[in-house]
Amino acid sequence: PYFCFKDIDENKPTGSIKIRVETIGYFLKRYREDMVANKKKVKTIEEQMAEFEARLRRQVTREAVEADTRVRSSFDQGHIPTIHVSVGALAASRPQPVETRVSGD
Repeated sequence: PYFCFKDIDENKPTGSIKIRVETIGYFLKRYREDMVANKKKVKTIEEQMAEFEARLRRQVTREAVEADTRVRSSFDQGHIPTIHVSVGALAASRPQPVETRVSGD
């Protein structure tokens, strides 16, 4: 069915209402199309931002690892340096438990 605004007499109440309905329908259709298009744009922007953030985090981590000489030397040697500490020294370095007293009324 073909519709044209010239077929409606806007001076009659039914024609005026029909024009309003068609105009509002057209506006809502365009508004929905714009919302869908904007949603796609926002989604692609968020994906690009997440990818950029991940790339920056990897770069910062890589730079921090390269800057730390101990980490770099452990990669070069193939193992983490061994720290020799006796069991007695470890036991002595443990902090003493703090006694707390609670007084009742």
